[in-house]
Amino acid sequence: MQLEQYFVRLTSLALFNKVENLVQQSLRGDWIVRIQYGVPSSDLTLSWQQWQSPFFALQNAKSLNQAILACRLHYPLNPVRLYAEKVRPESRFIYWIHTPTHQTPPPAEPLPEPTSTQPTLIANYQQAQAS
Repeated sequence: MQLEQYFVRLTSLALFNKVENLVQQSLRGDWIVRIQYGVPSSDLTLSWQQWQSPFFALQNAKSLNQAILACRLHYPLNPVRLYAEKVRPESRFIYWIHTPTHQTPPPAEPLPEPTSTQPTLIANYQQAQAS
């Protein structure tokens, strides 16, 4: 069934392991960690929205992984990232969790071939060497 296959990809153990390693190696203690999902806007940029409450002083990634899964289930077609910040010393860290793959259609017309022109600097250099 297609839904089951999608759910298996969504709950990849490798992703959870990476987040666990990230928390253990870098984001423990006084980091504020937010899960954000991107919402496309009319000008083709992303507006980042926070998912639920931020996490503070993480000791392990269990609750963070559960929240990532809930966000991905709620917004399966949106990009998801972790946005972490530390107040002292001021630091910011962004880790991409999910980037949806969009099929871009091929261009309607083939692109024109670039015209080859010799840069003026090279032409002047070659003339100077010849004299």
